[in-house]
Amino acid sequence: MAIKQINGRTIITYEYESYQKIYWQSMSDYIIHKYGRKRFEKSDEVENIMNDCFNYLLKEFSKIITPINKLAFYRYCFFLHEESLNLIIDSRDGYNLNNDVNEADFSRYRRILKLILEQGCDQVLYNNPKAEFSDFLIFENIIEKLFYLGTWLYSIADHIAYQKMIGDVKAISFDENDILIEWKNDFGKLYTYLFTSSYGDYEKAISENSLTTDLIDAINENYEIDYNFACGIIFEIQQYHSKSIYQTIEPYVLPINLSKYSGIAIESAKQFYGGLSLSKDNKMTILNCILKPYSTERYLFRPILIYNIESVERAFISKNKLAESIYVLASNAILWNTLPNNWLQNPKMQKFINRKGNEHDKLLEDEFQKALQVNNFKFVRNVKSLKTSTANNVNIDNQLCGEIDFIILDENKNVIIVADSKYNKARYEGVGYRTDYTNFKNKYEIQLSKKIQWIEQNLPLVQSHFRKIYNKPEILIENYNVIGAFFINTPTFYMYNSKFMVITVSKFNQYLQDGKINEPINIENEGLNYEYKYPYFTK
Repeated sequence: MAIKQINGRTIITYEYESYQKIYWQSMSDYIIHKYGRKRFEKSDEVENIMNDCFNYLLKEFSKIITPINKLAFYRYCFFLHEESLNLIIDSRDGYNLNNDVNEADFSRYRRILKLILEQGCDQVLYNNPKAEFSDFLIFENIIEKLFYLGTWLYSIADHIAYQKMIGDVKAISFDENDILIEWKNDFGKLYTYLFTSSYGDYEKAISENSLTTDLIDAINENYEIDYNFACGIIFEIQQYHSKSIYQTIEPYVLPINLSKYSGIAIESAKQFYGGLSLSKDNKMTILNCILKPYSTERYLFRPILIYNIESVERAFISKNKLAESIYVLASNAILWNTLPNNWLQNPKMQKFINRKGNEHDKLLEDEFQKALQVNNFKFVRNVKSLKTSTANNVNIDNQLCGEIDFIILDENKNVIIVADSKYNKARYEGVGYRTDYTNFKNKYEIQLSKKIQWIEQNLPLVQSHFRKIYNKPEILIENYNVIGAFFINTPTFYMYNSKFMVITVSKFNQYLQDGKINEPINIENEGLNYEYKYPYFTK
């Protein structure tokens, strides 16, 4: 165990090896007893074993967290989470956090703290105002165990996600007596290479700085309230009793005050605060928290934690946590037509996020259009109908085809690119990538295939359309090949194993200049050279 002070902020670390012996060894023994001690490569066996590992660790995590009914434990976790928020604020103010902590480890630390805090919503908690120092030593030991188990739960969930996405890419073996989950065919090195290379794509993705302001403005307009009052009253009530971050308030008083101040219906006021609250009524199970990390039914998005303290509902809330949640709602929810379901009951809020989603689709398409114009490619955008040599246009925005975001002529290669743009959410882990993968494979590919087929069957119409648009009757494209593409904002695993070409904003300009995409990758390892051809994660 280690309590570390980083820039005056407290964080907890754990001794990996000690918990490895306790939990990983016992899990390995369980797997060996059930399956035998050998190497497993068959896809169904590997997936079954990984599922058993995940469920074993989930059971151990639940076994620790479920009996905890001490308010002091959750207050301590709340304090640690506040300290982590303070460190993030410090880093924005110029402090170099990377000098003291690994970014990925710190992100995981904060994620597991949130997971722990969410579980307090299920309990009837009891207060002991005279908690002893020894109690906090026990709490720290518990938290360390939960960090270890939580880390592996997220890790194995990602292993399972990759196996489900691609199929036969994982193997199970044993080192002495410990179970090992491995990439097959040296895919681990390929994975590291690809995602190390993609860091720049995240940095160059399209973003908008005014989203938080836009969200607050929408709340003010659509709920007919003053956001500053609605949130400020929380902390006025809190500070009336105590300036401590641990001071809880009774959540039922918030909509009463807002209703009286703003003159809105009490139900509307409850709806607003309900969208910011996490309680036993809407919290997810531990399993769903891990498998659905982007759900708005999470503490990440809902900063008011409602606990049952000795049979009375009390709310934990801090200014930093409120600011974080509003920021992530703006940056990770509204662009993808998502908000807390309480707020979506307000038709005006639903209309707001639909509008913002459309605006950002346009922003993404604008960036691709700029590159096409700079590189002098002929293209048409947001095509719902095709112009003909007569006065009658041909509608394509129907079940046979559908609106096409871009039709591009690559006259150097005699190719027509039929492209759909997808303003995808930034993902950073296997579970999130699998969501994208499923969407592309089960939905977007089918839609794009239909559009490609229609264009292939109607090349004379496409030719007529381009001749009219560009006033160039000499355009001849009836013998062009038709290919598909997805234009996306941030990297996602699907782009490495896709049916169609997938290009991020940052890579598009280079592609238009040299025509290269998904080139073979050579990786040297232990004197051997491995070549991976696209799609990369196949045998």
